[in-house]
Amino acid sequence: MYSGGGQSIWRAGLGAPLLMLLSGCLSNRGQIEQALIAYRPPPAHLVQIASKYRARCPDLLQVDVAGLPQYSGPQRIGPDGCIDLGDAGRPQVDGATVSEIVRMVAECVGVAPEQVHVSIAEYNSQYLYLFGQVAGSQRAVPYQGPETVLDLLHRVGGLRQGAAVGDVTVIRPHVAEGKTPEVFHIDLAAIVLRNDPETNILLQPFDQIHIGQSPRSSFRDCLPPWLRSVFSPFAHRFQG
Repeated sequence: MYSGGGQSIWRAGLGAPLLMLLSGCLSNRGQIEQALIAYRPPPAHLVQIASKYRARCPDLLQVDVAGLPQYSGPQRIGPDGCIDLGDAGRPQVDGATVSEIVRMVAECVGVAPEQVHVSIAEYNSQYLYLFGQVAGSQRAVPYQGPETVLDLLHRVGGLRQGAAVGDVTVIRPHVAEGKTPEVFHIDLAAIVLRNDPETNILLQPFDQIHIGQSPRSSFRDCLPPWLRSVFSPFAHRFQG
């Protein structure tokens, strides 16, 4: 019965009112999406983010001590916040940055800090939570330091096609501190098109990032499959 139904509805004059309903306000969504795709954090910026990360149990460290292979290798931070350096001791590294851990290890094994290299091999202790129209799926991703919202979106692959670029929110629960949650509204257009970093906040462990769904995309999801054939060829013209 519905063979060619989409075309029939269009010819019947229902297509134009449908497009008017779906169009809403035109936006610069396409420009924002292209800017997100093109964004590449400078290497020095990524190094700075990693340098401020505070390691905790059960993060996995890679420790290398020049000339002392017995102290080199992977080190899991234990429940007591320590790593095990054998006869050199068990330095308490919980909550320390990589540079602080380097000094601790150097002191334990009796070498200069320049002989010690430490990196985070696995980020296992702290997370950020993604909700809504983010690339991939709603999920928890490891917190890797105080990156910005833009840094995070780049790391996780950007937004889904149906994302509402004007509806990006960060919720900071403050559960551990017993404080009232904070809500930050992120203006992606200002960040990527006008180079305005005001809302490009630094993320903290356990922040929740919510990406809304555009009205156009939400409406399309409600349509029966045969009607989507009418909507789809024109949907790209209307950026909700």
